Amino acid sequence: MHSYVKTGWLLAAMAIGTTGLTACYESSDVTLYKPGVYKGPKDPLVEKQRSKEQQEALVARFNQVQTDR
Repeated sequence: MHSYVKTGWLLAAMAIGTTGLTACYESSDVTLYKPGVYKGPKDPLVEKQRSKEQQEALVARFNQVQTDR
């Protein structure tokens, strides 16, 4: 083989290897939160949890599976 063919294959292998490694890149951004403080989007279940009907439904469901304890 000619040296320029070997060089071409080597460059192609390096390009494929480099591209393959960049696909495994993971962002190192870290978000720090204060414990006990929820700062995410508004959760619709929070309001639902405050209703008496929802609390009764949850207690009934809990009692269905916790009868042996």
